[in-house]
Amino acid sequence: MIKKENNFSFFVPLVLFLILCILIAGAKLLQKLTEEKKIEEKPLAKLYPPEAKLYPPEITPEIPKKVEKKRIKGKVAIIIDDVGWNLSIIKELEKINQPLTLSILPKAPYSKKILNELKDKNYQFILHLPLEPKPPSQCLDKGLITTNMDEEEIKKIFEDNVNDFLPYIKGINNHMGSLYTINEEKMRILLENIKEKNLFFVDSLTSSKSCGYRIAKELGIKTGKRDIFLDISPDPKEINKKIDEVIEKAIEKGSVIAIGHSKTSTLNILKNRLSDFEENGIKIVPVESLLE
Repeated sequence: MIKKENNFSFFVPLVLFLILCILIAGAKLLQKLTEEKKIEEKPLAKLYPPEAKLYPPEITPEIPKKVEKKRIKGKVAIIIDDVGWNLSIIKELEKINQPLTLSILPKAPYSKKILNELKDKNYQFILHLPLEPKPPSQCLDKGLITTNMDEEEIKKIFEDNVNDFLPYIKGINNHMGSLYTINEEKMRILLENIKEKNLFFVDSLTSSKSCGYRIAKELGIKTGKRDIFLDISPDPKEINKKIDEVIEKAIEKGSVIAIGHSKTSTLNILKNRLSDFEENGIKIVPVESLLE
C-alpha cells in the first residue's frame, strides 16, 4: 500500500503541470485571435495613412489624366464655290478633312463626279446657281438664270439645275448675280421655287444691294449671308489676312460665313491655317448650322 501511494503522489503533480501548460497555451491562442479580430475591425483609413493612398505602390491603379477641351469661342462656315471644274479638288479637300460646304456649279464638267466621290464624306453640298451679273461682267456658265426670263422659264431652268443633284444638295447660293439679286420681282420668283424644294438660301452678296437675304426671311426660308470673301485677291498674303479677319470676327460675333473658291492655292493656305482656328477656339461647321 505504501508503494501505491507514492506512485499516486508522483502522478498528480504531473497531471497538474500538463493542465497548466494547456491553460497557458490556450490563453495565448485566445489573446492572438482577439488581436486579429481587432485589426479586422479597424477602418482602412487607420491601417493605411493618407499618404499610403490605400494601395501598395506595386498595385496603385493608373488614373487617366483629364484632357481639357478648349472652349469654343466662335463658329465659322466656309463655303467653297465653283466646285465642278477641277477634279484635283478631291485630294485637296481630303487633306483639309473639315466639314466644309461645297457649292457645286450645276453644269460644270466634273460636278456630278465630285459629288459622287465625296457624298459620303464630312461635307455639306449646296448648288452654286448661276445668276445674271451687271454688265460689263458676263456669266458664261450653263444653267444661267436672267432677269429677262418669265416665271415659267425661271422655274424650268431652276428645276433642271437642281434635280440632277437632289437629294444631296441642301441649299442654294448664287454664282455671280449682281444684277439678278437686286431685282425684287425676279428674286422672289426664284426664292419661291427654292422654298418649294425645301432648300435653304445663302446670299453670296455679290452686290451690296442684294435683296435675296431679306426676301428669303420674309418667305420663311432658312437663310444667311456671306460675311467675308477669302480670295478675291489671289495673293497668299491677302488670303491669310482674310483668314485672320475671319477668326477675329468669329470671336467678336460668335459666327461667320466665309466664301472661298476651289483653287489649289486657297485650299493649301486654308489647310495650313487649321491650327490657328483650333488654337483660337474657332470651330468649322456646315453652313446650315449658322442660318436663321
